[in-house]
Amino acid sequence: MSRFECDLYPELRVRCLCCDSGCCDRFEIDVTPEEVQALEALHIPGTPPAEECFTPVPERKEFILNKGTDHHCIFADGKLCKIHKLRGYAAKPLVCRIFPFHIEHWRDGRVSAELRFICPGVGCADGKRAGDLLGELGILARQLGFRRGANDCVYSETNPAPLETVRKIHRGFRALLHDAGRPFPLRCYAAARILEFHTHEPESIRSADGSFAEDLTAFVRKAVPELTSELESGRMDALIRAELRSLICGYLRDDNLLDRSAGRRLRSLFIHFRVYSGQSPISELNPAAPQYTMRAIPGAARSLACSNDAQELFFGWFYGKLDSMHFCGTRCHNYTYEQGMRHLLLSVPVVMQLAAAYALAAGDEKIERDKMLRAVRLADFSFGRSPFFRLRAAKRWIRRLAEPKRYAALLGTLPALPSGMQAPSVEKR
Repeated sequence: MSRFECDLYPELRVRCLCCDSGCCDRFEIDVTPEEVQALEALHIPGTPPAEECFTPVPERKEFILNKGTDHHCIFADGKLCKIHKLRGYAAKPLVCRIFPFHIEHWRDGRVSAELRFICPGVGCADGKRAGDLLGELGILARQLGFRRGANDCVYSETNPAPLETVRKIHRGFRALLHDAGRPFPLRCYAAARILEFHTHEPESIRSADGSFAEDLTAFVRKAVPELTSELESGRMDALIRAELRSLICGYLRDDNLLDRSAGRRLRSLFIHFRVYSGQSPISELNPAAPQYTMRAIPGAARSLACSNDAQELFFGWFYGKLDSMHFCGTRCHNYTYEQGMRHLLLSVPVVMQLAAAYALAAGDEKIERDKMLRAVRLADFSFGRSPFFRLRAAKRWIRRLAEPKRYAALLGTLPALPSGMQAPSVEKR
């Protein structure tokens, strides 16, 4: 029987805003043959014949809900779901009822979940408290079952330790990154340093056992002076700056997987170059991005401070991915644990730079919660979905930028973070 292990930050709130972005237009909506029959039986007024509503996917034994001319689900009526509006919440397909939660079943029988910040309703002050939704989420997880198959990952391509070993290693990294007794940048740098050590000492992974987390914690405790010195000595150079800007551009890309036309690709390449070179604001690459140019990235962010509320929101996103392990595996670019952890660590300077760009574009001297929320939404959409991160070039940039010396330089560009901040408390079920 699957073990439902849901690491959620209880005070985060969520509610449906009946908006026109997020669930209906940016994601495929998978339905089973049984759900197709149930939807046909509802006889929703104003919908076309059944053969125009569903596209079969034979290899998955599922169907995809088709989109209308406005790119919304065929059952959407403006900003409202006609199924929900006319037949109630329970009549909607399972994936619609789950959103904005992201649930994964793993090969070892565990079930994990996180909130998808791409939903504008995540973080609403008047929404439902996430900690009060665990019972409902457990029911949805059981209904989902292994419908999409089981997620799986190995430690690295050169050291393919299985998921069982990866879990032991992850407990150590999780304890390190949650250790509120040390500055957050130092925790991130220590994680990058340990990843690099394991690359050159693969036997430490092959022999990992139940004591791995304690050994890692003890190592970091002894190495704090050395790690602090290395972190403080990080220096930005032209190559690091260029690759960071390329990585940020990757996060801003919203590639249409269905549009493979050569003309659109050439136009996207031209826009990418203009944004990368600072000739155009980064909003030209993504309309949701701030009206800010790459020329001031990453240096300008250091002049700002980050509010407590903004950092707490960032923690909700970062630790949600960390604790659920939704940064690796067959569901996240087919990344190994090592690749995925580097990807997650690099998301820290990326999100902070985007949040700082929002603040600077607005003339603010501090990153407040609303600016951080916009940055997190941008990053959350691309993090596990954008085909950019499957490119060999992107993987090379991630590998190089996560090397300790380069990563130390990136962490040195972060806005001033509140001292004494801790990750939000966690509720498990």
